[in-house]
Amino acid sequence: MNANDMVNLMQVLGAHNEDETTCAPSEIQAGKYKSSAKPNMQVAVKKADDKKAAEKPIWDDTEFKAQSGVITKEEDDRAVPEYEILFQQNVGAEDVYLNLGQRDGSSDHCTHIIIKITLPNTKMKDISLDVLEDRLMLQGPKHRLNAALPYKVKKDSGDAKWDALKGILAVTLPINQKVKYYTKMEELMTSKDD
Repeated sequence: MNANDMVNLMQVLGAHNEDETTCAPSEIQAGKYKSSAKPNMQVAVKKADDKKAAEKPIWDDTEFKAQSGVITKEEDDRAVPEYEILFQQNVGAEDVYLNLGQRDGSSDHCTHIIIKITLPNTKMKDISLDVLEDRLMLQGPKHRLNAALPYKVKKDSGDAKWDALKGILAVTLPINQKVKYYTKMEELMTSKDD
């Protein structure tokens, strides 16, 4: 930003009075120009009333409903276990070295979602797992989990593996994603007409 830009910006913001004579950019750079902005200007800061914000939530529990129709109740005192959501791609040597499949590292090209849930001191027989199209729900004696999934999944085609030594449940779900990539503009135009 040069000196002329600064003068124009000051005019737009109203910091330049019409009464003063305009100075050349060389005067501004030399420090001869005085700003018309008031020094040490006092600004009043408005504080939000914390009591009002704490009293009323943004929405009621009856108003909030997940897309899958599942409503969770907060009366449950079981802990939410640690979990992580990972993405998996089916990549071969032709994709890595030659990029023949035109894949990249984004989640757009992933085929599966892997959810790893840590459940210490839990037995497999005590775990109840439900997979919906956009949500994973787990019930255990000490833990409960109701996690939203980043993509819609094929709920009946999943796989779950239990590692009893580590206490980790790994749930693998195929993504139900229909993405069509266009390489030519003509393909895009003809598909919209169909």
